[in-house]
Amino acid sequence: MKQFISKKRVKIPRYKLYYFVFAISIFLIFFMNLIFNLVFRYMDQEKFLNVLLGNGFGNVMEYQLSNFGEDYFYQNTFGIPTYTDETVMREYGSMGEVISSELKEVVYLYNTFQTDKYKSNYFNKYSVSSFVTQASFILSEYLAKYGVGSVVEEESVAKIRKEEDIAYTYSYRASRILLERKKEDIPSLNYYFDLQLSSEERSSTTVEIDGLSYAKILFVVGTEYGSFKENQNFAVNLDEKLKVLQPELSRGVSLRGGDGYHGVYNQDFSPNTLLVQIGGVDNTIDEVNRSLKILGEVIAQYILEDINEEE
Repeated sequence: MKQFISKKRVKIPRYKLYYFVFAISIFLIFFMNLIFNLVFRYMDQEKFLNVLLGNGFGNVMEYQLSNFGEDYFYQNTFGIPTYTDETVMREYGSMGEVISSELKEVVYLYNTFQTDKYKSNYFNKYSVSSFVTQASFILSEYLAKYGVGSVVEEESVAKIRKEEDIAYTYSYRASRILLERKKEDIPSLNYYFDLQLSSEERSSTTVEIDGLSYAKILFVVGTEYGSFKENQNFAVNLDEKLKVLQPELSRGVSLRGGDGYHGVYNQDFSPNTLLVQIGGVDNTIDEVNRSLKILGEVIAQYILEDINEEE
């Protein structure tokens, strides 16, 4: 007759089970972080940022971003903690009477060199920088605070260059095509700003004001066309207003022509066309954001006065 020997169950202490689950969790976190870093290191970062900007601006703007408020826009799209900076914007009681409440689009913001990048504190982990196109969207939001309607060019300059067989050296020809198309689509446009960044060192493009660093602003005027004096007057007027609000921000007005310079910058299109350098390659989007608050006020002041003179 066979004898059956019962096997004693081995009980695992509960604390060991907790240690095991904890160890597995740590391993999974480490493993996923390693995978993400490898993916971002070898992926096409420009395509990634295009998708990021597309989702950040395209989808949200489609549902009227202004309804979500300024904090939502900057915190979720750029990661900028707007609540840390004191506002520098002032109220204009008559602005709403001059410009319609529907935000009639009178300002065109574009970037001839859309892939130029600022230094980034937010995406360094993934080696992704902030494109200069972000400056255009930020400025557009500030202009809206004053009731000034604007439109940001979202079409790709690189795509136009490819379609029209335009070399990178002649990128202004490509952005000119987009400029003319937008004016045809939106006849109310009257002020045109090509936002770029400087290649100068950080010491030349940055200033500290009340413990916060700002990106300095330079107005650039080409001299290789007959009517450049009108654009120069436009630039000087804006620069004077900037110096009244925050003189430390101004890098002045730079006249550029002759060897080594493009000399036109599409400014022959309108006397209200300017190239504006906001900071440089070593500035962060935070510093640019602070400066754009003030630039938005400067532009709004000019437009208000310009419209009043016409009346």
